[in-house]
Amino acid sequence: MSIKLPDLGRGDDEGSQRSGGVAKEKFDGMMSSIKGMSGPKALDPGYKKIRASAVERSHEMSVVGWSVIVVVVSSLIMFLVVVALGEVWSLGDYVNNIFCNNIALIIIVLFLDTIVSSNKESRVKRNEARKILRYNRLIQPDIDLYLVRKNMVVTPNGKTVRKFQVDSNFKVSDMRDMYSPSELVADVGISKIKRYGHFQEVLRHDFSKLVENVDFVYYPEIAEAVMKYLNATSYGEAALDAVIGYEDARAGTKSMRVMVTSMIREEPENGSFMQANPTMKNVYLVHQMINDQEKAVSEYLRLIRTLEDADPVERKKRAKEIEDEDYE
Repeated sequence: MSIKLPDLGRGDDEGSQRSGGVAKEKFDGMMSSIKGMSGPKALDPGYKKIRASAVERSHEMSVVGWSVIVVVVSSLIMFLVVVALGEVWSLGDYVNNIFCNNIALIIIVLFLDTIVSSNKESRVKRNEARKILRYNRLIQPDIDLYLVRKNMVVTPNGKTVRKFQVDSNFKVSDMRDMYSPSELVADVGISKIKRYGHFQEVLRHDFSKLVENVDFVYYPEIAEAVMKYLNATSYGEAALDAVIGYEDARAGTKSMRVMVTSMIREEPENGSFMQANPTMKNVYLVHQMINDQEKAVSEYLRLIRTLEDADPVERKKRAKEIEDEDYE
């Protein structure tokens, strides 16, 4: 006696097909119930974004086109009225009047367009200036912190540190005490050169954000001053890292910090980068980097002051702050 067992696999297949068919019908129903998911109104994957300037230009051309159409239609209507009232105007009078009106319209449109364009350009320029000044409000404290640390590096112990001096006109020998602890309580005994390295990098970050977020269409000279600082910092970065690294490095049993300090003290007045040993070459590069940074910051501050003086609101703020300013 043989018993025929049911084909369980086949049953599973049929069940899955039935359940799959039901699921497909439900899914199709859901898709058809959502407006715009299929058909010509669906999202176009080939859609390309259009620049705002292109949209504005298209809008202006559309306005001009519709204006021309309105003028032509109005002239045609007036012509039909003149034809209907033939005794009021002659055809020559009508044509002459239309011609004069069109000439006057063109002159008025050109005049208004010039005024609108001028006002628009002034507004864009004013907005750019205010954007730069807003960024400067964030950058200014970091410039102060940078100047203080920079001046501590270039001022040997025993001399008064002119904290906010921009152009210091220093020599390599003036950097001989850069490894000594910072005199500021906020630096908690960290060396002067390390604190300078930190704050010059902070200022570098600030200036990078400035040039990234402002177009500088009307004030390219400010961008140029900022780029000078960024370039000087980039070129001297490796040398500065090496000089900072000497503080904790050792050459055999000798401390590199002590050796570098001795080299700086013994460096002749007429010494140069080409004649220096490899270690001192890095010190000379840092010296050059600081000089270039000073020139860039000085130029930036001068241009910012000029920009502030041109804005009545900023000029009033500056008048209140100028007494507390210690830049040299």
